[in-house]
Amino acid sequence: MKRIEKGVAALLCAATAGMAAGCSSGKLSIPDKFCRVPVEKSSLSSLIPDGDRLKQTYEDLESRPGASCIMSVNGHSVLAVNLLRWDRAPDPVDWDKVGSPYKHAARREVSFPGYASIGSSHAIVQATCNTRTAYMSFVVDFFGDRVENTSTGYKKLQRFIDDFVPQETKKFDCIK
Repeated sequence: MKRIEKGVAALLCAATAGMAAGCSSGKLSIPDKFCRVPVEKSSLSSLIPDGDRLKQTYEDLESRPGASCIMSVNGHSVLAVNLLRWDRAPDPVDWDKVGSPYKHAARREVSFPGYASIGSSHAIVQATCNTRTAYMSFVVDFFGDRVENTSTGYKKLQRFIDDFVPQETKKFDCIK
């Protein structure tokens, strides 16, 4: 009789462990590309939550050179970027005020020629092309439980932007 009880107990333990594993979210494989350009896994890893399914969408814009890209985990948007290439000089922008509607947004120094207002969950970026008559604009939105609404929370998003924007500017022949 004890043998049956031990077998039932072992079976119940295995079933419970199996159900718990099936319900929990696991670590996703971090992609090496976003918006069809290579990105360092380290710049994306702090943005992507645990989950079961990671999906990326890419849409070319019809109106001008540009794209709209979205990364989602388990059906919830995590990262969205809209980017455009402009073949004209940029309009004047007050980079100290452009991010004021967003939490902890401020003008930040970036690793590429251009300007940025980066906050914990939103960024507006202008990358200067090699010519004075062209630039690229980026609007970046970061969603979910990985957003840190603190005065230093912008660093996650900035790490991604410093890696991602130069790759996109090359792709759109903004810089060589």
